[in-house]
Parts: sequence; C-alpha cells; structure tokens
Amino acid sequence: MTEFKICLATAEDIELLGEHRVKMWIDIRPDLKEKALETLDLTRNWIKKELGEGKLIGFIVRTQTGQVAGSGCIWLREDAPRLFANRLKSPYLMSMYTEEAFRRAGVARMIVQYTIDWCREHGYNTIGLHASQSGAPLYERFGFKQTTEMRLML
Repeated sequence: MTEFKICLATAEDIELLGEHRVKMWIDIRPDLKEKALETLDLTRNWIKKELGEGKLIGFIVRTQTGQVAGSGCIWLREDAPRLFANRLKSPYLMSMYTEEAFRRAGVARMIVQYTIDWCREHGYNTIGLHASQSGAPLYERFGFKQTTEMRLML
C-alpha cells in the first residue's frame, strides 16, 4: 500500500494546481475538453494571484518518493454576513483532483479531512463546495449537505 504525505502548496506548485484544475474539468465534462484547455493560462494567473495574496490555500498529496498523487484547494472567498458563518471570508473547497494511478487509494479523502482540519484550526465554522456527481458521495461521508443554490447562465 502506498503511503502519502500532504503539504501546503507554494508558488512552485502553481503550474501543478492549474493543470489539476483543468484536468478536473475535463473529467467532469469530457465534451468540453477544448474549452477547459483554453482556460489554463487564465487559471494559472488566477492561482498565482490568489495564492500570493493568501486567499487560496493549496494542498498537495505526494507519495513518499515525491510523486504527486493529487491536490485540492481552499479558496477564502469574500462573503456577506450569513446566519451560520462566523466570518466575512468563506472557505470554499475546490479543484479537487487525483491522478488516475492513485484513484481509490484515499487521496481525495485525505485532502478533504486535511482541509476540514485546516478550516477548524483557522477558526472557520463552515466550508462550501460544488460537487460533481461522482464526487458527491465522498463529501456526504464527511457530513456535507446539499444546499438550494440556483444559477442562471447568461
């Protein structure tokens, strides 16, 4: 069984986080692969800015030999006051991606647990996310619940 370790992302991981976010979208919507690939530069630039400002916290999972197994991020979004949120920044779990060779090995579970612990340690009392159909069962096992968000595509 492969052992993993998790660490915080640094500026050196911007390329990796960008690639993983694009791969995540391709897995969710293979029919929009070209569209996802077109977002790579924009994604990298956004990650660089948000990571540099401390608004994006990346988590990288590697094997003991240093091979990347997966990643995920918490985006500390500005938010309006809400009934159940204790701060004006709201952690949003995003960009979860596990390399194919490491799927079903506990990588995503490790990232979710680590982000929950990180948010608790930093005084947050809620975490939001949008789950893909295949990812929803993982989050539900941690106690995440569906909400009533709606969207209009313009």
